Order: sequence, then C-alpha cells, then structure tokens
Amino acid sequence: MRQALLLFAFLPYLISAQSEYSEGRAFQFNGGLIGGATASQIHGDGIGGFNKVGFNLGATVEIGRRGKKNIQLGIVYNQKGSKKPPNPPEDYDTWKYRFTYIDLPITMSYSLAGYKMFDILVGLQPSVLLAAEEDFYGVAWDPTGLPIKKYDLGAVLGIRTVYGGHSHLFARVTQSILAIVPRPETTTGTSRWNNRMLNMTAEVGVTYMFSQIDN
Repeated sequence: MRQALLLFAFLPYLISAQSEYSEGRAFQFNGGLIGGATASQIHGDGIGGFNKVGFNLGATVEIGRRGKKNIQLGIVYNQKGSKKPPNPPEDYDTWKYRFTYIDLPITMSYSLAGYKMFDILVGLQPSVLLAAEEDFYGVAWDPTGLPIKKYDLGAVLGIRTVYGGHSHLFARVTQSILAIVPRPETTTGTSRWNNRMLNMTAEVGVTYMFSQIDN
C-alpha cells in the first residue's frame, strides 16, 4: 500500500503537464546526451554507504516552453549495485553486487523561486535489468544467485543548473519504489541479503542539448 501511494503521488505532476501542453499553445522539443557518474548502494544487503561507483550514459528529449514547466524523457545505461569495502586489520572481507540497467526516467523540472538558474527535477524511473552480477572473492564477476526482478520502478529527485549555452550540470538521487528482490524466507536471511532489496543511487553529470537552452 505504501508503494502504491508513492506511485500515485507523482502522477498529478505528469497528468497536469500533459493537460497544459495539450491546450494548443506552442511548445518546443530539444534533444541531447547524458553522461556522468553513479554512486550506489542496495537497501537490504546488510551494508550501508554509497561505495559502488559506476557510470551513466544515454540520451534525453526535453519538451516545454520558455518560462514554463518542462518534461524530460530519457534512456540511460546505468551501473548500480553495492560494495562492501574491507576494514583492516579487523575485517579483510569484501564483496560486490553489480546490477546493470537501462533507465527510462520521466521527470518534470520546476524553476526555484528567486533562483532562475536552478531547476528541481521530480519524477518516476522505470528500468529494465540487463545483467545482475556478484563478486565475493575479488576475482571475477559471476551471475548472481539472487532472485532479482527483470524490471524496477524508482522515484527521482534532483537539481540542475545551466552551464554555458547548451549544457546542464545535474545531481540527483533515485530509489526503488518496489522491491527488486523480495524479503528472504528466513527471518534473519544472510549478511548479504537480510531484507527486501531496493536500488539507491546518487548521480552527478552533464546533459548536453543540441539546441540552445532557453533561460
């Protein structure tokens, strides 16, 4: 029920945007490329901290009008997962999960009152799993034994600013709304799976738009 409420909380933003853009007033399309770094962790794997570092790379389309709310649609290759770093001399154990996704973010940008150079980004992000791997011994990546789902649905919250005439610098956080792996059958689970699992990321990067950005 909680997950359903979170999902419906975002729907009015997308519905209101669709209604506004369908009133017959002119709006613009602008396309571009996305690239940056992703720091991630997995809620429910028994460790904390955004220790797994990967990258994100993709394309985006922005729909909107000058001075109005804009919608961003994207398709992004993204490396997520988690990493337990060693802590010598007490603990030399380390292991990693690497979950590779195609993210399909759908966000809306809102200009901050009094700060026209900054936009808040809010939205949803369906994702398709490409590969789910694990490395428990620091030797090689192998297919994970976790029953990870092929799809994910996350919430997105971010901020961006115009950099030059064609680029945005952005920072955003995402989190799964629905579990990517269910809670284990035993109450304790294992040190690497002790709860239902959720993807969590902190991402920074740049978006280069092919056309001039209207301020």
